[in-house]
Amino acid sequence: MSKLLQTIRDYQSPGAVVGLVFDGDADRIAAVDGAGNFLSSQILIPILIEHLFVRRGFTGEVVKTISGSDLMPQVAKLHNLPVFETAIGYKYIADRMLDAQVLLGGEESGGIGYGHHIPERDALLSALYLLETVVKTELDLGALYRQLQEKTGFSAAYDRIDLPLASMEARAKLLDQLENQPLKEIAGLAVTHCQTGDGYKFRLADQSWLLIRFSGTEPVLRLYCEAATLEQVHATLNWAKNWAS
Repeated sequence: MSKLLQTIRDYQSPGAVVGLVFDGDADRIAAVDGAGNFLSSQILIPILIEHLFVRRGFTGEVVKTISGSDLMPQVAKLHNLPVFETAIGYKYIADRMLDAQVLLGGEESGGIGYGHHIPERDALLSALYLLETVVKTELDLGALYRQLQEKTGFSAAYDRIDLPLASMEARAKLLDQLENQPLKEIAGLAVTHCQTGDGYKFRLADQSWLLIRFSGTEPVLRLYCEAATLEQVHATLNWAKNWAS
């Protein structure tokens, strides 16, 4: 990815430029825009929702995991598309695809699938749709992202970290605390809601959120956050790291 970022930044030709990268078995995707900015699936999925509905004429449900960006339902709302939220793991998205008419389903880790295709992640098809979007709009992916932010009035940053814990006993202690001593405030902001379908997702007073999940097999704490700025995201994640220590 670092080589791709540098290649795009060094590319001087005018016009729309896009860099695409897959994982080893091509079921996850990320991208780089013409300015050399990394675009995760948190950004690509909203772009794909807009493209498939507006330019392809597809419709159906948008399926997102609990860790998916709030921009996804915001874009779906623009086009009166229903949204269904699942636990983290593409198997839950695939199960939904078998039971409902789905436009697309995606997870923040890069897996995206399509209801009109097969109930599985397909990075190559996602790449083709993204290239088609750039060609048809004559806009850079970064510009398309900013356009969606303007249309929805929603702008945010996102990051996640995996935090190793000392032991499974430390994991059990934190889990007991979350269950029996619910957090009322995080990083100086009041907790307004806690969702417990998969881990503990805390919605804060400014509509940012922090998701705390535990690995089921090892002493690892997974922390996810979306907030107005990257600085606030990192401040919230650092707060969570200190809370867990």
